[in-house]
Amino acid sequence: MFQIAYDYQQAWPENEPLKVEIQLAHEIKISPALAQRRANGFLAGYVSMMVCSGPPTLLLGERPVWCVPAVLKLPEVGEVGSVGTVDIDAQTGDVLPLSTPQIHRMQEIAHAIAAHFANDE
Repeated sequence: MFQIAYDYQQAWPENEPLKVEIQLAHEIKISPALAQRRANGFLAGYVSMMVCSGPPTLLLGERPVWCVPAVLKLPEVGEVGSVGTVDIDAQTGDVLPLSTPQIHRMQEIAHAIAAHFANDE
């Protein structure tokens, strides 16, 4: 299962309901399972072996991408928290680059969550 989201770029009307009419045509070449595998490879190589991908959401717009949550998993505990997201190009399967500060922030969040669980024991 996966979700699809659309990035709607127009402003919300001031005093009336929002009327949304959308017609999209994209050929999505990368499956959600492949997007998760690509995200897992990136996360293991750049963030931590303890951070894995969660279920992706397909974001449709000019460039469709799979937005894949990065989740910290601890032995004997399981999933304990989200540390960020990784975007995968839905046409090519390429990981959209994260900056060094973004990667460091994900590592800091993972470390803080893990430290919290270590202190609870």
